Amino acid sequence: MDVRSYDVVVVGSGFAGLAAALEASAAGGSVLLAEGQAALGGSSALSGGIVMGAGTSVQKSAGIDDSAAALYRDYLLFSQHSVRPAVARRLAEGSAPAIEWLVSHGVEFLDELVYAAEEPVPRSHVTRRGGRGIVKALAAAVQREANIDVAMGRRVDRLLTAGDRVCGVAVGEDEVGANAVVLATGGFGANRSLWSRLPALRDSHEAAWYVGALGAQGDHLRLAAQVGAAVIGYGRGLMLATPGFAASRLEVYFPGWLVMVDRAGCRQVDESTSYAVMELAHRRSGPLFAIFDESARLAARPDQAPRYKQTIPGMPATGVESNWTTPVIDEMVAAGRIKRANTLTELGPLIGVDGEGLEESLDRYNQGSARGWDPDFSKEAKFLDPVLNPPFYGCALALGILALTGEGLAIDAAAHVLDQAGTAVPGLYAAGECAGGVLGNAYVGSGNSIAACLVFGRTAGLHAAKQE
Repeated sequence: MDVRSYDVVVVGSGFAGLAAALEASAAGGSVLLAEGQAALGGSSALSGGIVMGAGTSVQKSAGIDDSAAALYRDYLLFSQHSVRPAVARRLAEGSAPAIEWLVSHGVEFLDELVYAAEEPVPRSHVTRRGGRGIVKALAAAVQREANIDVAMGRRVDRLLTAGDRVCGVAVGEDEVGANAVVLATGGFGANRSLWSRLPALRDSHEAAWYVGALGAQGDHLRLAAQVGAAVIGYGRGLMLATPGFAASRLEVYFPGWLVMVDRAGCRQVDESTSYAVMELAHRRSGPLFAIFDESARLAARPDQAPRYKQTIPGMPATGVESNWTTPVIDEMVAAGRIKRANTLTELGPLIGVDGEGLEESLDRYNQGSARGWDPDFSKEAKFLDPVLNPPFYGCALALGILALTGEGLAIDAAAHVLDQAGTAVPGLYAAGECAGGVLGNAYVGSGNSIAACLVFGRTAGLHAAKQE
């Protein structure tokens, strides 16, 4: 690592780090972008590249009337007001400019938008080449900037300080001075030793797995302790429900024909809902169990598109990768992972559910199906397949896929890192997954994390360069 000093050192090269480096450079600062892995991008390069935004040119072209003010209001409501209003407002107001900024760097968005979760209008902007395409475009922009140096393959192990001010970083005996440091190191999903900080993963035990890059080791938690920074968001992280049939089989939505019940046999959620709402249902009422009948099993052919409520452009057109196709179901029945019985009353105890409660709940569900109306969760009629034809099948679900972590350094709307008293740590900024308190107690949906990375990465870079 170079021994010279820079105006800004950015640690981490995912969306947040790349955005911070480019904005710091655009503000006239000299920048060192330090990446501990052998390639730029981290977990960002593995993402789907969906960005949440409101009031964008893409929405306007699609005839969608939306605004930052509406997103701000919805964001606070859905996150249960667990995000500081100033931070939520900055995210909402910065979302559309971040998308236009990506466009200016050559990132292409599809004309079709999708719903993030249950918002009134679609806000998830789908990039043509996914997360890897965004990283490629921003990395190319970094390479064009003469005042951005890039250091690869060595992890920053400590922050340098002068009094209470952060003034650089170090790797072993090598030190680099800086007027300001931006931490964009990602989360801790790849560090299983830290998973105890995510109580919701406990039911999954060893079957849990992480969607992300190996570099997400929780460096921000170690670095925060060195300067007395506040860490908030304990227990937060986006965890996807799964039957756990196969490691690394990622299916973020469930087929709408499934019925999900709790241990008492009672339904607790619209089974076709977004993964964000599904996570809340599992955290509130889990573990949940998936129930279906022989008709559903026979209809779940792998050559047919899965019946999801939400389809993301670019997803496979058939169910080859689905957990819920006839060949996979039959394999799991043979392995004992899915239980089978001739009656619902008999099925219940086999999976840990009250059998009589299950039968009563499914009787109510089937009555609603016959009328084309779900009296409890308003699931769309096209998903209300009756569960009548024996044998019946069931299995346990768990929040077993860790998509991202939300515990990180407390920041304000300008991306300053805050100490325990809520005062900015001089010279230190944070953005992306390592910044706590942006995602809140509920994940708003597809594109929430990438929007946060871009908005607060850009914000951190600008303020770090100007020392505001």
